[in-house]
This record gives sequence, C-alpha cells and structure tokens, in this order.
Amino acid sequence: MNINALLIVATIGAVGLDLWEEAAVLVFVYSLGNVLEAYAVNKARGAIRALMELVPKEALVRRNGNEIVLPTDEIGLGDVVIIRPGEKIPVDGRVISGSSFVDQAPITGESIPVEKKPRDEVFAGAINQRGSLEVEVTKKSSDTTLARIIHSVEEAQAKKSSYQRFGERFGKYYTPAMFILGVGVAIIPPLFFGGEWTAWFYRALVVFVVSCSCGLALSVPVTVVAAIGNAARNGVVFKGGAYLEVAEKLRAIAFDKTGTLTIGRPTVTDILPLNNLDT
Repeated sequence: MNINALLIVATIGAVGLDLWEEAAVLVFVYSLGNVLEAYAVNKARGAIRALMELVPKEALVRRNGNEIVLPTDEIGLGDVVIIRPGEKIPVDGRVISGSSFVDQAPITGESIPVEKKPRDEVFAGAINQRGSLEVEVTKKSSDTTLARIIHSVEEAQAKKSSYQRFGERFGKYYTPAMFILGVGVAIIPPLFFGGEWTAWFYRALVVFVVSCSCGLALSVPVTVVAAIGNAARNGVVFKGGAYLEVAEKLRAIAFDKTGTLTIGRPTVTDILPLNNLDT
C-alpha cells in the first residue's frame, strides 16, 4: 500500500458521490507528477543512448584469411579487427599492425588525438583518424571500457535522492495510518453515534483526498526536472537527482583534463625564429 492507494479510493468514492470534477482534478494532479518524473528519467537516459551510439554495430574481421563483416556482439577474443581511417573502433583491443592517431575524447576526455602503434591499447568508441589499424580483440563487446561506463551511468541514474527515499519511508507508515483513519471516519460515527452515512462517507473522502499529499508527490520530480533542465542550458549535465544534492555540498573541484576547462584546441602562443632570423 502506498499513497496511490489513497488516490484510488478517494477517486472511486468521489465518482460514487457524483463528484466528477473533484475526481478528475485529483487524478490529473497525480498523473502530472508521474509524467514529470518519467520525463526527468528519460532526459537523464539520453546520456546512455548517446554513449551507445558511439559503438558501431558491425566491424570488418579477419578470420581464417578471409575478411568478413560481423555484428559487434559476435566478435570473439583473439579476433583481428581491421579499422580504416575515419572509422570508429568497435571493441577494446591491442594494435598488432599499422599506426595512426586515435581520437579518444569520447572515452578518456583527452582533447588531442593519441598516436597508436603496435602493442598499444585502443578503446571501443574511439575514432581512428589517419592510418589503418589491425587490432586484436582483448575484451568482448559486453566487457569493454565503454560498456562499463554505460553500466555505471545506469547505476548512477537508478540512485534516488534522499528526499525521494524519505518520501518512500514516509509513505510506508503514513498511507496505512491515513487509510485506517479514513475508514474510521466513514464507519464509527454512523455505527456508534447515529451519524448519517452519506455525510460521514463524504468526510472520509475528504480525509483521503487531503492525505494524498499531492505536494509530496509533485515536489521532487518538479524540482529535479527544473534543476536538470537549467543546468543543461548552462552546459552542465547531471546523471540524476541524487547528484544534485552532492553538488550543493561541493566546496572545491579538481580537474585533471585540459579539455574540461578549455576548448581543447592548440593555439600558437609564441614564434621562435631559427638562427635568430627575422620573422
């Protein structure tokens, strides 16, 4: 039993008393809360969809001297994947032939492409830039660095804020108590004090409606949507509502990647002529 149980009972009772407008308003307010909560979750899950799009669905694989195109999830350990210039790397592996510069910004945050040569490791989702590479697969598609990042993001988004956890704990005890109170208001006065059934039944519905606590149901999803939306407009992405609370407690932030604070593009700062020649 949760707060929705009070909503259902109050709505059915209002319909029974022919109070259609009150029933419609109550259902609308709670439905709005659920819609906003779902919107906040889908907005956060957009980060996962963006990560999944980094990995190509297929790859060119050399097996038994033949080059064939296979789905990424069918590539096994020890297979050799051929990556042409401009293609995304489909799996984690080790370069066995060729050399190139690889853009690893989507994975490591490094703004400058990194040179890769035989025996260097490459990550799924990185972009091969110049030369062709032959890569020996060292991890399955479900165990790549990018796959673990996606899994971590999913776990982070599943975390609820302390306010959401408080609401659930509160509802665990609050809802049964209000349900018992409402039933008592509807039954005890007519049975023991000669009250009118219709009047006291109406008062019991009032108890159910008031105790539905629409403010508690709406406050958290509305706040999360507003905060995440405002942050996104200012270039800050939060994984979920739980991390909004963490941000409030921050006093200092340490950055370890140049591209985090800058645009990540090299610029000429000084020109030093050779042999004291004039510029």
